Amino acid sequence: MAEVDRLRLTDASLVSDIASARVHFGDRTAVLVETVKLRRKAAVKFADASHWLFTDEALQQATAAPVAEHRARRLAGAIVHDATCSIGTELAALRHWADFTLGSDIDPVRLSMAEHNLGLGGPAVALCRADALRPVTADAVVVVDPARRSGARRRFDPRAYLPPLDELLDALRDRAYVVKCAPGIDFAVL
Repeated sequence: MAEVDRLRLTDASLVSDIASARVHFGDRTAVLVETVKLRRKAAVKFADASHWLFTDEALQQATAAPVAEHRARRLAGAIVHDATCSIGTELAALRHWADFTLGSDIDPVRLSMAEHNLGLGGPAVALCRADALRPVTADAVVVVDPARRSGARRRFDPRAYLPPLDELLDALRDRAYVVKCAPGIDFAVL
């Protein structure tokens, strides 16, 4: 990875950089190049993403560290369940403020990435595979950041979020929760 990270990987150098990397890494080159490029892109959102694992979509949807930190401080001392933890960006902040943190996600690949990313340092975070529409905690504040994009396209209808916002609000009806939504959504449609 360090060898690929030394490459410029700019638009002008990409073809020659990939050819050079392919000599040493063969069919693993694409994954290594993509990982390095995503980590460089992540540096805008996170102080130290140099060892984190990302997918392009997960990085696009990830909450920037200063925003996650601000929200985490508001939940100081609480028991918190991030029910859509994805790659762990919110949990990285929450674990320093909450009395206990649990992260869950329905996607096993993202959950594995969260396990790796959160294992790089800081207080431990419990993780499990679960559907946000069926929270696995009873006494925690449930934090949910539904996917509001499909590829590069934004979803403007909250019923098209993943999980759908109306179903999510029904599932959390009797719970303390925090849901991140796009600005300007029409709550009347829920």
